[in-house]
Amino acid sequence: MNYIPITENDRNSMLKQIGVESINDLLKDVRPPLNDELNLPKPMSEFEIRQHMQEMAKKNTVLANFVGAGSYDHYIPSALNHILGRGEFSTGYTPYQAEASQGTLQAMYEFQSFVCLLTGMDISNASLYDGASALAEAALLCSSYNGRNRIYVRDRLHPHYLQVLKTYCNAANLEITDKIDEKTSCVIAQNPDFHGNAENLAHLADQAHKAGALFVVCVVEPTSLAILRAPADYGADIVVGEGQSFGIPVNFGGPCLGFLATRDFLLKKIPGRICGMTVDSKGNKGFVLTFQAREQHIRRERATSNITTNQGLMALAATVYLALMGRNGLRTVASLSYARAHSLQQKLQGLGFKILNDRPFYNEFLAQTPKPAAKILSKLSENGIQGGLEIGQDRILVCCTETNTAQDIERYVSAVRES
Repeated sequence: MNYIPITENDRNSMLKQIGVESINDLLKDVRPPLNDELNLPKPMSEFEIRQHMQEMAKKNTVLANFVGAGSYDHYIPSALNHILGRGEFSTGYTPYQAEASQGTLQAMYEFQSFVCLLTGMDISNASLYDGASALAEAALLCSSYNGRNRIYVRDRLHPHYLQVLKTYCNAANLEITDKIDEKTSCVIAQNPDFHGNAENLAHLADQAHKAGALFVVCVVEPTSLAILRAPADYGADIVVGEGQSFGIPVNFGGPCLGFLATRDFLLKKIPGRICGMTVDSKGNKGFVLTFQAREQHIRRERATSNITTNQGLMALAATVYLALMGRNGLRTVASLSYARAHSLQQKLQGLGFKILNDRPFYNEFLAQTPKPAAKILSKLSENGIQGGLEIGQDRILVCCTETNTAQDIERYVSAVRES
């Protein structure tokens, strides 16, 4: 695409039209006059800057993290960032130009393949913005597929996901209801749920299908898929979720990575990008975008979504992470997360905490504290521990991953005893 700058006459004409004499007049309210002194220290060399930044970094306190609730602190192999920056994956940005984008497209294809392996579904797109928007897109997909406008949401869906879903539904004239009937478009359930409970949801899938609705499973902590049954095995038609656990730091809440996978009969309804593998006229393997389900280019009225992109860099990070970990490595992460959460749960129960989970849990559990939760969390913080998420009524949501060592758990227990 050629860049054609405006001429001096064009600029002067526009400035005259809006009543100013120069570009600087447009900026005078958002920056100080150029002749003002800026309160900056004296210049430093690169070496001095590095020393200065290291001294500042020493002021940071790194806490042992027992907070989950949608963002999970998993170990990221050091090889990941080195692979992420390799030129093979940094090909032309826009994958529509397939001949110049093979690295980008192959990464998409591998990501889709991993998501299908984990969820048991037939097809995956090349990622969405985050787990919450992926869930909302699934609701729109279901309504587009069956023409119904009622959404049933099982309790204990992540509250932030529910807020995003309500926003989408309001704009699309979809109604969230508390029953499943012949007007229900889809049934949505999170597994493990917001309190960490994990269960076989086959009975809910049966209810949805008997009513002619689609069954959507939301997976916010996807490492659980390494040791729990794949959603496809208990009747899911669509699986959505958050991929942050796969090689992406918590980063104060973003950027994240949404995934969406479906049964094959929904192929032409999937929002976003889908990458396929093919061969050229010479028999060479290649990758291309295919099944542009949103139809935005030619038939907007048939679009299922206005999503036009994917989280390419985040999807690549997740792909590299899953490839590095492999099947056994991911199972180890999940098994350690499970075991350490249950170890901490048992120790806290012995200290008078009441565990409120009414089903088996994965790596997160809800506990009623024997003393004011704020007091206990404050004491934990004094001891270098983020003890969990307080969710009201002296209840805390506690999470463990493989990064929480046995020593961290003992420190947690000791601090609780002192509180």
